[in-house]
Amino acid sequence: MISHFGAFCYLISLCVAFVPSSERIRAHSTIFSADAEEADLIRDLDEKRKAELYANLLRDLQIEGVPLLECDADQVHTLQAALWATMGQLSEQDYEERACLIFDKIPIAALQALVDDFLVLKTQESQIEHLPELSRFTVSLLGKGLLGPAVILDIANKTDIASTTEQEKGEVIPSFEEFQCSAAMKAFMDRVVVGTSDDITIGLGNEGSAAPIQYRFSPSSNVCATLSSFWNCICELMSLSDKEIGTCCLQIPAIGSNDLQRFAAVSQLLSRSLCLYRGDSVFSLVHFHPQYDRSIINPIDKPAFGHLPPISWLKPMLKANGDDTDSLDDESLLNVNFLRRAPIPAINIVRNSLLDDPKIVTIELDNGPMEEASGLEVYCPNISKLAVTDHSKLQAALDAEIAHLS
Repeated sequence: MISHFGAFCYLISLCVAFVPSSERIRAHSTIFSADAEEADLIRDLDEKRKAELYANLLRDLQIEGVPLLECDADQVHTLQAALWATMGQLSEQDYEERACLIFDKIPIAALQALVDDFLVLKTQESQIEHLPELSRFTVSLLGKGLLGPAVILDIANKTDIASTTEQEKGEVIPSFEEFQCSAAMKAFMDRVVVGTSDDITIGLGNEGSAAPIQYRFSPSSNVCATLSSFWNCICELMSLSDKEIGTCCLQIPAIGSNDLQRFAAVSQLLSRSLCLYRGDSVFSLVHFHPQYDRSIINPIDKPAFGHLPPISWLKPMLKANGDDTDSLDDESLLNVNFLRRAPIPAINIVRNSLLDDPKIVTIELDNGPMEEASGLEVYCPNISKLAVTDHSKLQAALDAEIAHLS
């Protein structure tokens, strides 16, 4: 059993939901996996009968000892925060467990989209390979979502799932202290993002650079806990003005600090969860890692949300911008990775309202196809600067920031 869940987010409160006692009409267990014929029968029921069936399904779960957690979430960002916080708590258990989250204020269609997306994620072996803790989970809707807005979370016994990485244990890594990490990240952000100490900058624009940056810290190596921290940051940004928080830098030092593939999978999951409900129309993400290498980020030759443009696009972007590329070799262009090489893994969450509207241009790739690209006015000056900067100078600047960690 779960000992407690606590308050996962100041916008979310979870409490045990007690179903009013009444004459029970026991629902058949097959309702949890209703086939098409059974689903049609349920749809034909009147609303009163559906409500009775829903209440009795919840009561059955309660009698079985399954925690019923009523969530006050009324927006998709608080929904995600509640879900991932609960999954993070369940991940701490070594044995199988079940929990039921009740979202009375969230449309069932929104819950269905989340469940469907998780089902698709579980089939993507290239992702799950680097996110083994997610393989323990099954996420479904109570009664296939035909009766009420309740999500069932099942987690398998850890011994039944092959352990492939140390991160799967979800342990806090003691060598990463928040104070040292924040000092290192602030030095990096000042140098590269804000551009106060160097002429190389990602370029958030004048408004973006002036807006206050807040730093948050997540010490866990577990992806569910990381997603929970990420959505708590989103909730905080949604509740405050851009004068209070312009951007939020979430530091996740224990997420693949020595495993870029693990970090890439987590960054893709973060972007995926944000884009699920079009959160990318409100926020942009910027992913950082000490060994950042765009050439291994999938998709390699297509844009990846929160990442640099594909390496194969750099010269075509420069050409489209009217820049000289004759003197630039492929190796020098790889210096662009230093725009995202930070002392620790981190995600910068940026309000789109602080960014200039992106200009979209058509570029011609070396192998012939035409693609649409944006951000040339930001990336091209930086690509050119970095290409003529000595690699050792860039590495020395990063090493100096990493030194803050010791």
